[in-house]
Amino acid sequence: MKRFHLIVSCFLIVAFLLTGCGGNKPAADKAPGGKKDSLNFAILAESKELDPQKSSDTLTYVLLLQVFDTLIKQRPDGSLVPGLAEKWNISPDGKEVTFTIRKGVKFHNGDILTTKDVAYTLNRAIKSAYTSKFTSVMQSAEAVDDTTVKLKLKHAYGPILFCVANPSLAIVSQKAVEAAGDNFGKNPVGTGPYKFVKWVSGEKIDFTRFDDYYRGPAKIKDVAFRFITDATTAAIALEKGEIDVLHNPSKSDRKAQMDNKNLQYHEIESAYYYHISMNNKTGPFADKRVRQAVSYAIDRQNIVLGGLDGIGAPDEAPMPPSAFGYPKDFKNNPYDPEKAKKLLAEAGYPNGLTVKFKINQAAMYAKPAEVIQEQLRKVGINAELELMERATYLEEVTKKFNYDISLYVITALLPDADYVCYTRLHSSMLGNGNNFTETNIPRLDAALDKGRTSQSKDERYAAYREVSEIVKEEAPIIPVMTAKFAIVANKAIKGVSSSTVDLHEVYDYSWE
Repeated sequence: MKRFHLIVSCFLIVAFLLTGCGGNKPAADKAPGGKKDSLNFAILAESKELDPQKSSDTLTYVLLLQVFDTLIKQRPDGSLVPGLAEKWNISPDGKEVTFTIRKGVKFHNGDILTTKDVAYTLNRAIKSAYTSKFTSVMQSAEAVDDTTVKLKLKHAYGPILFCVANPSLAIVSQKAVEAAGDNFGKNPVGTGPYKFVKWVSGEKIDFTRFDDYYRGPAKIKDVAFRFITDATTAAIALEKGEIDVLHNPSKSDRKAQMDNKNLQYHEIESAYYYHISMNNKTGPFADKRVRQAVSYAIDRQNIVLGGLDGIGAPDEAPMPPSAFGYPKDFKNNPYDPEKAKKLLAEAGYPNGLTVKFKINQAAMYAKPAEVIQEQLRKVGINAELELMERATYLEEVTKKFNYDISLYVITALLPDADYVCYTRLHSSMLGNGNNFTETNIPRLDAALDKGRTSQSKDERYAAYREVSEIVKEEAPIIPVMTAKFAIVANKAIKGVSSSTVDLHEVYDYSWE
């Protein structure tokens, strides 16, 4: 009997210890109600840093949206709604925008957002070369009083509210930026729904819920953005449940993911277009005839078929069809390989030439680049493909101009031709991810300036047709095609949707 009591007593002690150590607690990734409380979001490349005013690419924008807020928010459908600004007013002459700032908004470090922080951020963005695609029309910002900030423009600009809504103009804490210096982008402090936790280089960035968020706490507590550069690996991880959301999945996995009853697949016509970029200043592509040869060597429809599995459309003008100003009936140089060979011979390359074809290693670039490489080979251009890690690519190609030819995309984050055309083609936009072809054509600058400043829609349409004609003739870049934005996720997540500008907020998500 004593032995029996001893055994029972031992059992009870062990049970008590297990309970005391958390044996009956919910799993670490479960909310008190039993729902999953964490999310693994896969992206195909790693960002360099998370400083809004030092960022210029859409992938980084997705990360910035979790940590920071803008004065005006752009929703997935493209509409604009109040953000840190409760309301705004544009002056009759269009040269001033006055914002009324929300009261009581907190930064992640506990400080209260002030109008001085807002003015500081806008002026910081105006000075930054990275954000010039949005801020070149801006003159200065000032804190008028405790609730009001005034933004002065150099001239009236129709898409100005979309500029303010871009993540690169997200509001930062002046105190935090000045304290962190150049390290701010690796330890970001914002007012957004998630706080930065840690960055494991080459693997992931961890965020956790900011409980004092002004819109209320996010439904999902912990979020990890995982860097999975191989699209096939990412797709398998999604199927196994190792990740919950996959941004920009491979087109080759589209049907299987659509048919998978455990997944939800969202797709929408994108606001971006692919273009072949060439170094216009040095190397063989400094000769216009060599650039023109490339424009005649490519078969857009076959690049769509082979590079995007047919899920896209040829693009003839240097802007996506969704942008204001796109000339609907415009046609670029047609596919004519014999004309391409003749132009190469005239330029001094009768036996062809060899060039470096540097691209981002992500599947969205690698696959179409292989099709283009083969098309160029047929006319005598041996384009040696060099796949590069994203951060290295951005540094070497878009900042240092250390390349011959490349393939890249640009998204019309403002629904206007000015954004993509001025950014890529105006001589004042050299470098920092903008005009990295070193295009400098005075008459092209003049047409772009007219399209940017005119208050007449008809004049602006005419200006962008002229831009398209000059690009066709000079071939500083070559428009190729448009594609679709897609995002695929675990079916149990609510709030996931496609976005025309590829911007996604985990704040919208929740587990069923």
